[in-house]
Amino acid sequence: MKVVFDRDKLLTALAPAAAIAPGRKTIASVEGILFECPGDEPGTCRLTAYDMEKGMRTFVETRSMTEGSFIINSQNILQIVRSMPSGDITIDIDDKNRAKITGGGGFFEIGSIPGESYPSLPLLSGDKNYTIPQYIFRSLISKTAFAIDQNAQKAIFTGVYFSIEEGMLKCVGCDGNRLGFAEYEIGDDAPEASFIVPGKILFELMKMIHDSEDDITISLARKHCIFKIGDYTYFSRLIDGEYLNYKRIIPEEFEKTAYINTEMILSAVERASIVTEDKLGGSTSKTYIKLEFEDKVLKISSASTGGSVYEELPIAMTGENLVIAFKCRFLLDALKASEGCSTVKFNMNGSLMGICIESGESDESEEKKPVSYKLFVMPLRMNGR
Repeated sequence: MKVVFDRDKLLTALAPAAAIAPGRKTIASVEGILFECPGDEPGTCRLTAYDMEKGMRTFVETRSMTEGSFIINSQNILQIVRSMPSGDITIDIDDKNRAKITGGGGFFEIGSIPGESYPSLPLLSGDKNYTIPQYIFRSLISKTAFAIDQNAQKAIFTGVYFSIEEGMLKCVGCDGNRLGFAEYEIGDDAPEASFIVPGKILFELMKMIHDSEDDITISLARKHCIFKIGDYTYFSRLIDGEYLNYKRIIPEEFEKTAYINTEMILSAVERASIVTEDKLGGSTSKTYIKLEFEDKVLKISSASTGGSVYEELPIAMTGENLVIAFKCRFLLDALKASEGCSTVKFNMNGSLMGICIESGESDESEEKKPVSYKLFVMPLRMNGR
């Protein structure tokens, strides 16, 4: 079979497809991208990537083609197309499954596999469907996925929990030391459901979605979740298991509250991370970052074998003074998830009871209601305390 592509259009589709199946697998066909001609519409070729857990499907317009299907290693075809100049690229498969890829006056010749060898895909449709703006979905994931652990032994900690109930879409990410919660009013007609989506597919989706009002459609099947973004369809196996009772983790009442400029504290904690990660001393040991909340001042400090850091920030605070310490990366990730608001609100009870970070701004004047969120970070016990 033979198919002719525009190089730039093919490359645009290959990059996200290759990200789905980048590693070495025991099944050669899973390392590759499936090309099917024609695609769902005349004049197109359908591309599919699938690693047996998550996948992606899209299509590319073609100049001309003959009917058929073939599989080419994802990294090989990506590197070849990326190296070629703009213009037409022709992929010609001979009867020995050798793929001749021609473009820009030169050609490559590599192996291919018949399309019939590709593993069976799940049905890419669901009986429960939800449509939300991309900027809302992006905000929901950025405020929850930071708290998951993709290498956790307990599967539920490797994904984000979605719950749709009484017109509210709630998302939760947790790794046992921190928790991200975000919610959005999706509408009373949204069917109720709860499911856990692996973080791996969510991080791929974050590369594709934008801060725009364009929609993303989420479809829920029995064991899979399907995400439709423009011409791209992503799908993933769901995580099986009962999610933890996250409502018990964040206290309902707090004794102390502090309002802090988001950019100022984010920059200060980033500077402190130079010491907490001991980048000055060249050591792999890590130390904590200490926050001292006083009447109108937040004192940030840390010390390691390589050096020390101290900084003061202005704050508005209610409640008694408090000294609390954190793993710097955990606090920094939570603050980065709060970007987009000028002020953050720190809710606290004690030095060993964690901290809850929320937006410190009112949304009453917002034309678009922002995502409501709470980010909870567990503290560390300081030396001598």
